Amino acid sequence: MPAKSANKPSLLGDWHANITTIQRRQCIVFTHDQTRFTVALTGVTLKEIRQLDFWLTDMLANTMLKMDYPEMLIQKAIDAIGELSFDTDCSRSVQGTLRLMIQGLESYTWDGTDILDLGTYSLSRSLCDRPCTVKGQKECLWPAKEMKVLLERLPGTGDAIH
Repeated sequence: MPAKSANKPSLLGDWHANITTIQRRQCIVFTHDQTRFTVALTGVTLKEIRQLDFWLTDMLANTMLKMDYPEMLIQKAIDAIGELSFDTDCSRSVQGTLRLMIQGLESYTWDGTDILDLGTYSLSRSLCDRPCTVKGQKECLWPAKEMKVLLERLPGTGDAIH
């Protein structure tokens, strides 16, 4: 699922998403193609699905806030994400990462914890704080670090922000 409009591509790039059911609750997991940055919206209702642009932006910003990203980078991400549009293009590598992220999300409930009792921003932070392999690359990616580097390189963020 690319986060872009047909007329105005997203500066942030494409995302893949999947709806999954955990403990009879619908969850949507978004994984950024380039960085493998992942956010998970748990206990999704039909009302939230109708406002998916808002919820992805909210999850992205608040997850970054939990990770202590500088405010300027969070704002850059919000400005760069664009409108959601859906298509059938898919990357098997990103789908593999997305599948692993969903398994990681499910693992937080294996001890009987209710999925709705878990903080969604903290869950997303945890999902981004693990290494991910990418087909064709020898070294793994750390999604939180990779997204920060991507945002620093976007126009208007300055050359070196640490």
